[in-house]
Amino acid sequence: MINNIFKKIVQFKLKWLAKIYLWRTKPKIIVIAGTTGRYWIKEAVEEALEEKNFSVRTNRKNFNAEIGLPLSILGLPSGNASFFGWLKILWQAHKICLSPRLSASSPRESAYLVLEMVIDAPENMNYLLSIVKPDAVILTTITMIYAENFENLDEIALEYKKLIKVLPWNGLAILNFDDERVKNLAESSDKRVISYGFSKEADFQVKNVRKVSDGQEFEISCPRQSAHLKINRFGQHHIYAELIKAIIKDNFKDRQKDFFGKILK
Repeated sequence: MINNIFKKIVQFKLKWLAKIYLWRTKPKIIVIAGTTGRYWIKEAVEEALEEKNFSVRTNRKNFNAEIGLPLSILGLPSGNASFFGWLKILWQAHKICLSPRLSASSPRESAYLVLEMVIDAPENMNYLLSIVKPDAVILTTITMIYAENFENLDEIALEYKKLIKVLPWNGLAILNFDDERVKNLAESSDKRVISYGFSKEADFQVKNVRKVSDGQEFEISCPRQSAHLKINRFGQHHIYAELIKAIIKDNFKDRQKDFFGKILK
C-alpha cells in the first residue's frame, strides 16, 4: 500500500504537471459538478461537441478528485497501489508536459476538456480550483451524499458557488432549476446563466414526458425553438442529459474552418 507521504508527493507533482499541461495546451474546460447524474451529463456534452466537429476529451472513469483530476487532464491511468506503477505514471506525465511538440495546436490535443469535479469535504473545491479554472460549469443537484463531512446542504452549496465565482468574464453557468439550491446560485453569478429542467422558469424546459414501450417521449422548449424527442432509455437523468445536449449544441459555435467550409459549399 502506498504510504501517505508518497501519496502527498504524487499528488503535489501531478497537480503542477497538470497545471503546466493546461498552460501549454490552453483547452476550453467544461466542468460538470453536483452530487448526482454527472456521468450521463458528461456523455451528452461529449456527444454534442463531437457533433459540432470539436475535438473533445473527457475524464477517465471516476478520476475526478485530488489525484484523479490531474490524471484526467494528462490522459493517464492510475498507478493503483503500486509504488513502481506511480513512478512510471510520474515519468510519463513529465514526458508529456516537457515535450517540445506540446502546444495548443498539437494534433493530439483536444480543443475541449470535459471534466467532472467531486468534493467530499469542506474546502475540497479550493484545491481542485487551484489545478483548473473552468470556462463553463454544469451543475446537477445538491444532495446530502457526504453527510458525515458537511453540516447541511447549504454548506455543500457554498462549495459549488466557488465554481461559478471563478468563471471568466465570458464564462457560462448551466444550472438545474429543479434543484432549489442550484437555482439560488444563479443569483450569485454575474456571468451568463442558462437554466434547465422541468421548472417553468428554466430556459431549456422539458414538457409532456410520456413513457412508451421502448423509452420516453418529451418536448424541449427553449428560447429559439421547441423540439419533440424520443430516447430509448428510461429515467429522469437521461432527460436531463438530453437537455444539456440541446444547450451545448445551441450555444457552442462551429469551429471557424467548419463554418466557412459550409458557406463555400
